[in-house]
Amino acid sequence: MMSNSPFKLLEAYGKEDKDIFFGREEEIEALYQMSFQTNLMLVYGMSGTGKTSLIRCGLANRFEDSDWHDVYIRRNKNLNESFLQELKAHDREASFESEFSVPDMVKSLYLDYLKPIYLIFDQFEELFILGTEQEYRQFIQTISDVLAAELPAKIIIVMREEYLAHLSTFEKVVPSLFDKRLRVEPMTMTNARRVIIDTVRNPKFGIELADESVADTILEHVTEGKGWVQLTYLQVFLDKMWRNAHQQNPDQLVFDHELVRVVGRIEDVLVGFLEEQLEVFCAEIGPKHLALKLLKVFVSDKGTKIPVTFTELRERLPEISEQENLRLLSFFLNNRILRPLDNDQYELTHDSIAYKLFKTKNVGIALPELMPGYGEVPANPFLKFRPYPQEMATVFHGRSEEIQELFDMVVNKTDIRTTLVFGPLGVGKTSLIQAGLIPRLEQLFKVAKVHFSREFFESAYMQRMLNSEPGFSDKPMLLEAAYRWYRNKPADEERKIIILDQFEELFIWIDDHDQLVHFYSHIQHLLQAEWNVDLVIVVRDEFFAQLQDLEFYLPGILDEQMRIKHIGHEAAKDIIQHTIKNADIKVENEAVIDRIVKTVEEEDGRVNLTYLQLYMDKLYRSIV
Repeated sequence: MMSNSPFKLLEAYGKEDKDIFFGREEEIEALYQMSFQTNLMLVYGMSGTGKTSLIRCGLANRFEDSDWHDVYIRRNKNLNESFLQELKAHDREASFESEFSVPDMVKSLYLDYLKPIYLIFDQFEELFILGTEQEYRQFIQTISDVLAAELPAKIIIVMREEYLAHLSTFEKVVPSLFDKRLRVEPMTMTNARRVIIDTVRNPKFGIELADESVADTILEHVTEGKGWVQLTYLQVFLDKMWRNAHQQNPDQLVFDHELVRVVGRIEDVLVGFLEEQLEVFCAEIGPKHLALKLLKVFVSDKGTKIPVTFTELRERLPEISEQENLRLLSFFLNNRILRPLDNDQYELTHDSIAYKLFKTKNVGIALPELMPGYGEVPANPFLKFRPYPQEMATVFHGRSEEIQELFDMVVNKTDIRTTLVFGPLGVGKTSLIQAGLIPRLEQLFKVAKVHFSREFFESAYMQRMLNSEPGFSDKPMLLEAAYRWYRNKPADEERKIIILDQFEELFIWIDDHDQLVHFYSHIQHLLQAEWNVDLVIVVRDEFFAQLQDLEFYLPGILDEQMRIKHIGHEAAKDIIQHTIKNADIKVENEAVIDRIVKTVEEEDGRVNLTYLQLYMDKLYRSIV
């Protein structure tokens, strides 16, 4: 009995997996026929639909060996450089001459192998996530040159469908780009059922299927009512079943309904898969935060996997020694979280793992105490209409729970890169940000606060953003605007937190819909680019509904939110007690403080902080 699970988990099927690759016969045949009709094919679909397996296993095995020579290309650090490296790696006869162009190289490979050359550009969306405009345009021209040469070569571009809109520039140069395309649909329940039955009953696996209805139960757990099957999740689920069955009886592996019930929901299995490896890491290697620190290097700011060389890993984690980096890397390679690529590169085994890591922030960061001697406290600590500035953080009291909650949302708990803070006028949102949150955050990260005002809207930065869309590879203008006054600009890899305060002013000063759309695009560009930015948006209650258009550009902006409410009687008393102490004011007894609160308290028990500050300022001036 084999001691290792036979299932592929998150890895793609290769040509050697022909006898266990099922359920994609129609798509394979469609691609096979398409290859005789064109030299350029576009294959796209959702993440996890098995696009890579369809090409590398399904299509590759549809051809005779004499009709197929594949050159598999991933972007790595630069798509054009990787393309050249892969072509040269296949030049085993050393036929390339120094002045050869890419079409010359492709032709030379054909003459060496006497087989059609299949140039497969997999995970093409990496070009849009990590690449530059120049890199993109150079690649387009190269492909145009290869096609114009009419070589015995086929080009297959494989990508996630959400990036199709980025191909408009490509299509202008190569009009036939969309002529022959295949959308890889999520696998149907019928085909997935056959995949389960045929795979499990493969004699080489040594698994007993109690009855075919077990396949239906598995699909119910994997799809959770969605009606379609995420193939990578199915593999993880089957692997979990195999391991549970092996643990129960390694000599007789039985897949039955009870085993499916024990394994549970697919969401739990996926989370569990990563968590299991992290638990092993904690037991054998070191603390969990160390594992997350390393693994997040392999995740883009969009939650997708990115290839990283060992040298780059060292550069990103200089505080970890070379030997320790190797030890950590080896662990995750052996435990199928990372996999090796060519050119000393490594990547996560699948985007599903990347997304789970992306959603997991550096949890467990404690709220820092204020630095000793922070700021200067004025003689009169009552600010009337003005919010508390950072310099007065030491006299900002009564909001400790809200500061902690907001800190955790921004730093520890949020699943997305944006946090929305809202509430009615007079609840102290800006004070909470300036005197509560920022003095803690800036001890850990590079924090910038942008105050939305008429002056900011009239600035050159804002005018450019309101009247133009962001460039494909430009540095975000909003990032430059936020840190324009900083003497020491933050490095690209440093975690940055940008706070957009009084966001409602945008709707007050800007009524041109096109300008709003432009600005939303710049916010989106800020979070999509490789700049490691978290965003906090602060807005008044009555403008909440106007954020719906922004949600189109920042999906989830309304999900991660914190509403700041008016304080109550006891919180107001606490604020007064601490503030009068800082002002060196004596009171006869606590009843005096109660009377002050009742003076500004509304019928429902709420206390408007602005009114409280005005009243206390008046009292202070009357006795000083």
